[in-house]
Amino acid sequence: MSHSIAHWRCLLALPVLLALSACGATVYLDKFDAAAPGQAPAPPSTGTSAATGSAVIAAHPQNPGSSDRWLRLARPVATQAGGEYIATFTEQLAHTKASVSLVGFVPKTSPIMMTVFFEPKAPAPPIPLLHIDLLTNGNIRLNDSTIAGTFKFDTLIGFVVNFDLTGSAPTASILIRGGGNDVGIDVPVPANAANFGLGRVRVVAPFEGVNAPSGAFLVNDLLATRPNQ
Repeated sequence: MSHSIAHWRCLLALPVLLALSACGATVYLDKFDAAAPGQAPAPPSTGTSAATGSAVIAAHPQNPGSSDRWLRLARPVATQAGGEYIATFTEQLAHTKASVSLVGFVPKTSPIMMTVFFEPKAPAPPIPLLHIDLLTNGNIRLNDSTIAGTFKFDTLIGFVVNFDLTGSAPTASILIRGGGNDVGIDVPVPANAANFGLGRVRVVAPFEGVNAPSGAFLVNDLLATRPNQ
């Protein structure tokens, strides 16, 4: 376990955790506050984005009276895929370091899988730098292969991922805190993807099969930074 991950795991407050990723130059920021509930998301403060499927602005899941807005991604019926939000960075983050953070929330009443892809810049090969799933049984899965921890439903789930793409062995340092067994782990990043740099984040309500239930989850405060030059 890296020193930075060990330090992060000592932190108890989610706002402090997410503040760790805010150092450096902002290359993407979307707090989803520029549109009213029920509307499509507005352009982000920094960077560019796109939304498809069932993707609309919603009230804060724990405090509906708050002015803080979230993005709700849903799978309306079991036989369809759901909403998708694509955050694209306006700066080429090749052969460098970068940090991405966001907050998720999976309601207990209608849990569906929440998937986050961290992808290289085009024309990269069709392989992500990293792929994280919040599964409907409460497990946190990395790259479709490793169960790295757990989360709780109806709880704010903080993600912080630090990428180091500068060397011959690129890595992602991951911290996920969501009321269960926290994830603090370093994982390798495919070199053939890392050579193109971090280009975008996709948050997806994926197709889980014809028998999977309908449902929704929410995301907020998507931020990407690079170190100050």
